[in-house]
Amino acid sequence: MGDIRKMNRKRFSFAGAAAALLLAGCTSVATFDYSAAPGAMAKFQEAGAGGKTVAVMPFMDQRGTKYFDAQRGALVHPAGDRGSFYLGFLPLMPFGFVSKDEPESSEDFVSMGRFNFDLQNDLAAAAYTSLKSSNLFAGVRRANTLKQADTDYIWRGAVRSTRYSGHMYSYCITYLLSHVLWVIGAPYGSSTNEFAVTFELVDRASGKLLWRYDYSGSDWIVHWIYARIGKDASLYPTLMKQAMNSALWDLSQKLPELQ
Repeated sequence: MGDIRKMNRKRFSFAGAAAALLLAGCTSVATFDYSAAPGAMAKFQEAGAGGKTVAVMPFMDQRGTKYFDAQRGALVHPAGDRGSFYLGFLPLMPFGFVSKDEPESSEDFVSMGRFNFDLQNDLAAAAYTSLKSSNLFAGVRRANTLKQADTDYIWRGAVRSTRYSGHMYSYCITYLLSHVLWVIGAPYGSSTNEFAVTFELVDRASGKLLWRYDYSGSDWIVHWIYARIGKDASLYPTLMKQAMNSALWDLSQKLPELQ
């Protein structure tokens, strides 16, 4: 009898520790950290080989434009959340879920509290870093206005999607029982990050569009209560790095013609 009680105490303490990990993750605040994105930034020539200069402008947020109808005006909830994690309390539901077009604008993720993301400036800073690394230009600068951009070219970015989708698994037995599966190692959720952006290179003097590149990609991550807590939005920097590497490779093929 004593052994059974000891085993039960161990189980409860184990489950309590797991719950503490979950609660700690759900109150955490994630940031957009481009320096932590895996993989190298593309380089295409030796430093100093570029002949022109470029200024990076704050990115434009176009995530809500697909919901706009000129005849009807803006549609309902263009940037609102959809779904609910509470669905996982219903019997026979395999999971609860949420979807966010603007993940930085609301709470409730699978394993974290909020996503601290300044789209205009965080992505401009990331583009600046990749452009510097590429060595395609003699100089790369940041500028907030065209008057500040005393360069040959302007680099613009327009973001079309940063949709976040999260699922918390209830395994059709509700969260009241599924936590037992989480404790023994079953995944308790997953997060998908989508990213779509358009890059443009513009001649500053004439305003002529010289080059354009569209990127769209997504990736997903599985959460366990023992790993990847608070990593719900960790793939956005990686997707941005993939977008910049792809775009700069394409630009490197065309840049000699532009110069």
